[in-house]
Amino acid sequence: MQKSQLTNHASPLFWKASRVICGVLSFVAMPMAIAAAAQSKPIPALEKTAGATRLVVDGSPYLILGGQVHNSDTANMEDLNKALDVLVGLHGNTAEVPIYWEAIEPTPGQFDFHSVDAAIQAARKRDLRLVFLWFGTWKNGESHYVPEWVKQDKQKYSRVLGPRGEETEIVSPLCKAAVEADSHAFSSLMKHVKSIDEADRTVLMVQVENEPGLMGTDRDYSAAANRAFDQPVPKELLSYLEAHSQQLSSPMAKAWQNSPKSGSWKQVFGELAPESFSAWLISNYVNSVATAGKQEYPLPMYVNVWLIEGVERAGRWPSGGATVNVFDVWKAAAPAIDILAPDIYYPKFYDVAAQYSKPNNPLLVPEVNFNPYFVGFAYTTFGSFNGIGFSPFGFDDIEKGGASAFIGSVFEDTYRVLRPTLPLIAHYQNTGKLHPILQGLANGEDWKQSIRVGKNLAANIDFTATFDPVKGRACGMIIELAPDDFVVMGTGFDVTFRETEGPLRDAQLISIEEGTFDKEQWIPARRLNGDERHVSLSDKSTILRVRVAR
Repeated sequence: MQKSQLTNHASPLFWKASRVICGVLSFVAMPMAIAAAAQSKPIPALEKTAGATRLVVDGSPYLILGGQVHNSDTANMEDLNKALDVLVGLHGNTAEVPIYWEAIEPTPGQFDFHSVDAAIQAARKRDLRLVFLWFGTWKNGESHYVPEWVKQDKQKYSRVLGPRGEETEIVSPLCKAAVEADSHAFSSLMKHVKSIDEADRTVLMVQVENEPGLMGTDRDYSAAANRAFDQPVPKELLSYLEAHSQQLSSPMAKAWQNSPKSGSWKQVFGELAPESFSAWLISNYVNSVATAGKQEYPLPMYVNVWLIEGVERAGRWPSGGATVNVFDVWKAAAPAIDILAPDIYYPKFYDVAAQYSKPNNPLLVPEVNFNPYFVGFAYTTFGSFNGIGFSPFGFDDIEKGGASAFIGSVFEDTYRVLRPTLPLIAHYQNTGKLHPILQGLANGEDWKQSIRVGKNLAANIDFTATFDPVKGRACGMIIELAPDDFVVMGTGFDVTFRETEGPLRDAQLISIEEGTFDKEQWIPARRLNGDERHVSLSDKSTILRVRVAR
């Protein structure tokens, strides 16, 4: 039973207006207004072109400059409202908000969507978009958000067993009753979201489960799982790996190259067998859930990934999640999942982004460390990898003040200049015209960086900020609008444009303007000349438009 529905205000306002219109005009206006109200915005979609995928919202490319609220915020509207206010203050455009299975289906088959309605209303009030995070069977490799009636009935909703027969708190991916229950709940959620949001499209995407996998064991060791593990690897998976042998991730390619092309999981995958087996079971389970949801409302859907940590074996991270080890198993088994998205909490951001940025998998970073060191990776996501989204986790810690308030000021400084340039960045993605600037990547770039821009020009970057992982670092981007026209944005560096042919000299500056953008339209604020005739972005993030003589 649905306890709440969003109120549709269009119809009462229309009838109130129509009463003051007389004669033929009222009869003309009525069908026109009704027709207009019936029309909805196009559904958000992932649009694929040659070698690229972009998120299209309201008919235009959309980049998620977001933030993920804390896990329990949706359980208390005061907390969620505060969090969304913080995101508005940071200049974000999209909030990632969890929806809990235990909350929406407290009794089997009886649904309560008031938290869903409240989240959508709160986002609309602030002109924010939403990504819903489905906390269903899995949250961080365990099953803590399943309803009480699932937790209490272990016979019907069986659990994963560890290698010594110990019971875990993880619902087994082999449990048919569980996948059916999760699928029914998720499809009911998507049906409800469509019923209240189809006209507005506040909700753009949905994360299906949260970091699914098996935490604390590399696979299920129940009798049913042991039998399946000893059976031949399914032909569908073998056929997929063979057909995509030239595109496999490095760990899977190594295992596949040296293995027989049929046999048991151990025979085919060797050391990767437990993780590959778990990935096959879990990805099939999640695919069933996502398929049921898309049948009701086919929004783009993704799965987030707890990454491999160190050299320890699977189970230290959720085994069977879509790590680089078993990325290709997920692609084979879960076609209803559009994106496998890494949660990046450690400094090797660039390496992870490269692993998850593929022709069949656009880069989406749904969780990143809320730390000054990481904010510059927003430029990396959108510029280096043509990614579609970047979101720090737990940004609402700003409410606590102290160090969190300082971290918030660093994110606000970067988001403030990124937000108005997102349409421009989206326009120039996949063209080679975006050039991220980031201090301290890996090879001593804490003092200089040089970028080729155009045919006969280089941008020489001198970092003026002190590299400090705790307090932040220089970051930004250069966008080539034309061979003699550039947007330079960010903070903590100076830029000198130098000719790469002919005499060794700097390029002549025609003009420097400080300003911003409105839907790709340049809005100048002031022209810099005289003592300020330098491409310098020192203490505060700035957007400059620079023209040079060619």
